[in-house]
Amino acid sequence: MAALTKGRKTPRFAGGGLRNLPVAASAVCFTGGLAIAAAGQARAGREGQGADNTAKAADAATYRAVGVFLKDVTGGSADGDVRVDVQEGVFAFKNSAAADEITQVDIGKPCFVVDDQTVAKTSPNSTRAAAGIVQEVGPEGVWVDVSLTNSALLAA
Repeated sequence: MAALTKGRKTPRFAGGGLRNLPVAASAVCFTGGLAIAAAGQARAGREGQGADNTAKAADAATYRAVGVFLKDVTGGSADGDVRVDVQEGVFAFKNSAAADEITQVDIGKPCFVVDDQTVAKTSPNSTRAAAGIVQEVGPEGVWVDVSLTNSALLAA
C-alpha cells in the first residue's frame, strides 16, 4: 500500500464533528486523507518515526487520529502557520493485506494507522497509532469510526 500522492474523495458513513487544527511545519495533507494530531499539530496519518522500533513506538504513542482532511494543505515553515479543517466520523479506508487484513470478525475492534489512506488489524511493536473502531468491512474498504475521543480512549 502507498500513501496518497493527491487528494481523494473519502466515502463518509455518518456523524462526526468538525475541528480546525494547526498543521505541522511542511506537512503535506490531502483531502480525504486520515488526519492525526502529533504534538497537537495536524499531519497525514503515518506509522511512528524513528531509528528503531523503540523510537517508532514512542513517536506513535504521541499520535491521535482525529478524522479526515477537508482540503489539501501544506504546512508552513513553522508549526501552526497554516490551519486545516478536519471532519470526525465514520469513513472508508483501504484495508491492509495478509495477516494485517481487517475482516468482518474485527467489527467493533480497534484498527491502526498505516498511512493516510490505509488501516491495519495490528500494531507491530506498537509502532502504529489507533485509527479508531471498525464499523464495517465492504467493497469500499474498512469503515472506521475516527474521532479524537476514540483515539484517546484506545491509547489509554
